[in-house]
Amino acid sequence: MVEPRSHSMRRTVVVALALLAATATALPAAHARPAAAGTDADATKVRQDFNGDGYEDLAVGAAAAKVGGMSGAGYVAVLYGSAGGLNTGNRKVYTQASPGVPGTVEAHDRFGARLAAADLDGDGFTDLLVESDNEQWEQNGIARDGNRTVLWGSRAGFTSGKVLPALTGSKYQGGRTVTGDFNGDGHQDLAGPDDVRFGPFGRDGVARSVQQGAEFVDDDVSMTALEAGDVDGDGITDLVALGRHGFDENYDYTYSLHYVRGSRDGLRPPVALDGVQFLSDDSWNDGLALGDLDGDRRAEIVAGGGDALRILRGTANGPDDTTAPRTITQDTPGVPGAREEGDAFGHAVAIGDVDGDGHRDILVGNPHEDLDGVSDAGTFAVVPGGPDGPTGAGTKVLSQNSASVPGAAEFNDLFGFNVHLVDGDGDGRAEPVVAAVLENASDGAVWAFRSTSTGVTATGSFSFGSSTLGMVAKAAGLGRSFPR
Repeated sequence: MVEPRSHSMRRTVVVALALLAATATALPAAHARPAAAGTDADATKVRQDFNGDGYEDLAVGAAAAKVGGMSGAGYVAVLYGSAGGLNTGNRKVYTQASPGVPGTVEAHDRFGARLAAADLDGDGFTDLLVESDNEQWEQNGIARDGNRTVLWGSRAGFTSGKVLPALTGSKYQGGRTVTGDFNGDGHQDLAGPDDVRFGPFGRDGVARSVQQGAEFVDDDVSMTALEAGDVDGDGITDLVALGRHGFDENYDYTYSLHYVRGSRDGLRPPVALDGVQFLSDDSWNDGLALGDLDGDRRAEIVAGGGDALRILRGTANGPDDTTAPRTITQDTPGVPGAREEGDAFGHAVAIGDVDGDGHRDILVGNPHEDLDGVSDAGTFAVVPGGPDGPTGAGTKVLSQNSASVPGAAEFNDLFGFNVHLVDGDGDGRAEPVVAAVLENASDGAVWAFRSTSTGVTATGSFSFGSSTLGMVAKAAGLGRSFPR
């Protein structure tokens, strides 16, 4: 199914890397690079190493895929990192029929709808949280809708898993979930709808303790995005949520940011950042990422929407919403192209050090960009960082029409709809991963690029779809989810 450019149906699925010391497993010495002066040391740590070999791995979901003849059953694929980087020959695909994975393959379960990665049990292997947002199940005599399964990392990858138990009588048990150390005890936690589960987790899926009734936005706001990062630099992970208000006569929605501070006692109540609101014609905007962009050990907030990026500085008191955020658009000097309504520059954002210079960069999806006369073909950009953070100078833009990029720009591919960063070869440079979720009429496909000291390069890039992975491609929507 093609997603038209409409106010009611456009949906952003964004993955961002919240670069947190606590989410990481340290690189072995042979692969580690020293942290550059003025940057925090988590730049040299592995965050998504599911088999513990020191290289980051790529997990990607295809929740709409047909599995075992069941439409919409869904799967998750993992491309494992190595000294040579990611490649499709070193992969595994996980479904609810895989050994050790709980559940049964059923139509419309949508296994892989959302992903989150962290070492939840503290054994040194990154685990993967997989949402099945339409799973029907029962606990304590109550019918449940949606669940979240932890796949436990190991030397052999994922060989066992456990469904997180329901904590309340609420029917719906899925929802957006992010990871971080929200109470500063050194263990990874999960923050999701209505609760925070504090690690370490047992292999029965039970958290050490729970904070119930957690709220991330004001009552009159619909949360469309949730990301984690240490905004105030106190060593405890905070949350930032993107909230949607009503729409105006032009069907543009008002969006606001909400800050939830982490503490030794858990998460504090949300605080609306009144100094930052913006309009977007996207009815479900979740272009949001957190990461330290200026080397002060505090995470900045990058909010995309309305064809622009807005960057809020982190301070010891939290986000600085008293100063106008830095805004980067396609009209900013150094950014190729021109700002045009509906391009969706900032529809997807991720943060990481692409060129290895010690300054983090912003990976930006622009899925509705018209290219060479082709509507909604899509592009992506890497906005380089610097001592004062990204300014737009030196931005690189690539598309399927760029030299050495597999494929060709086609109508409604939405290349750049989802973006991700992963250091698959352990060289200290994060490689961009870009999804075109409507490639080949909603089959979806993913492109993996290389990174050098001068930034992203198309040389050596490759793409893959469900058929490459040995799965049914038709309407799979591969690339709609990457780990948080």
